[in-house]
Amino acid sequence: MIKKIMLSFATIFLIWQSHSLLINIDKYKIESLGLIIFVAWVINLFLTGIFAFSGFAFPTQKFLPTSYYKIHNPKSLKKFYTALRVNLFRRMLLASLWKSQKQRKKYFNGRRDGISNLIEQSNKSEFGHLIPFIIISFVSIYFVAIDLNKLAICTFLINFIGNFYPIILQRHHRMRIQLLKKRQNHGKLI
Repeated sequence: MIKKIMLSFATIFLIWQSHSLLINIDKYKIESLGLIIFVAWVINLFLTGIFAFSGFAFPTQKFLPTSYYKIHNPKSLKKFYTALRVNLFRRMLLASLWKSQKQRKKYFNGRRDGISNLIEQSNKSEFGHLIPFIIISFVSIYFVAIDLNKLAICTFLINFIGNFYPIILQRHHRMRIQLLKKRQNHGKLI
């Protein structure tokens, strides 16, 4: 219960900080490339953090219907995954943020009974990146509208890597699980 309260306060804090930053963005002199990249990163961090913290506290993935999370065209997803080289992104995550075996076990324990948790965590992660991806894309358009083009480009690029790639990665995980379950069910029928 205390954890949910703390995560809720963190979410509210990030909403407030994001609002303050975005409402005043045109008042700041953001001219150097380093500062532009830093501000773009902070915007992405704050807006994505809102949904990460709320997702840790509550089952936010349930805001979308279960049909959304089902992979309807696995061949297209696989081509997209390959074309964008999402596997390199996955390897980078495994070498850095997900390096710890303990961290990975929270997501999937490696046993058959852990598949349900893997699917739930995958849905939760995807939702936690999907909504920020959409919002930050609109924020990038807003930056273009107020003539902050360099900030718009940097914000969108960080958003694309930090939110779109994880969406594709989570969908790819579920595609593989669906194929595994299909094979498993087909094997039982024979």
